Amino acid sequence: MPFSRKEIKEIERKPFKKPPFTNFFVHMLRLISKISPIKRYLRETIGGLYGRIFRLWETEEYEEATKVAIFSLEKYRHKNTSENHFHWWQFMKHGVDSATKTDNQKLKDKLIEYAISGIEPFKGYDVAYSYLEFSKWQHQIKEHNKAIEYAKIASEADNTWADPDFILGWYSLILGESDAEAHLSRAIEKDPKIFFRITNNKICQKHPNIINKLKTKYSDVTDDN
Repeated sequence: MPFSRKEIKEIERKPFKKPPFTNFFVHMLRLISKISPIKRYLRETIGGLYGRIFRLWETEEYEEATKVAIFSLEKYRHKNTSENHFHWWQFMKHGVDSATKTDNQKLKDKLIEYAISGIEPFKGYDVAYSYLEFSKWQHQIKEHNKAIEYAKIASEADNTWADPDFILGWYSLILGESDAEAHLSRAIEKDPKIFFRITNNKICQKHPNIINKLKTKYSDVTDDN
C-alpha cells in the first residue's frame, strides 16, 4: 500500500528502536562485503543501490547519483509487488532529487519516460513528489501543457498533500486561466495551512479578489493561519 505524505510524517514521528544484535550483524556484513563476488552482489541489491546514491550525494556527484537511480529503476521495473512498488518509486524520487541538481535534460527525460510506464498504482507521496518535480521541470522549459498534466497526476496521487493543487492554481493565475480558485480551494481542503502560503505568494497577491473569496469560503479554517 503506497504511503501518503501524511502517513510518512506520522511514521517519522515515531521513535526508532534499534533491534537486538544490530551491531553484531552490521559488523558481520561489513566483513562479508569485503569479499569481491559478494561485494559485487551487494552493490546491486536494493540496500546497496540506496547506499551508492547516498554516498554520491555526499560528494555532490548528482549526475552519477541520477544514473544509479535510473539503473535501479531498470533493474526492478518488472517486479510488480507492493514492496517493490515502494522501493521503485523511492528510487524514482531519489533520481528526481539528484537530477534536479543537474542541467542534464536527457537524464530528466529518462526519469519521466520511466515514470509514465512505471509500476502501478500511481498513488502515494513518492509518486506525487516525482510528478510535481516533473511538472516544475516542464514549466521551466515552457512546456506548459505537460507541466499542468504532471501536476494533475501529482494531485491525484496523494490526497493529503496540498502542494500540487497550489502549483496548479499558481499555473492558472500566470497563464490567465479560469480555474485557479478551484485548484487553490482543493489545496486548502487538503491542508488549511496552505492558505498562509497563498496569501504570501507574489503571484496570488495580484489577485486579491480570489484571496478574499477563499478567505470567506474557508473562514472556519483560515482565521488561525
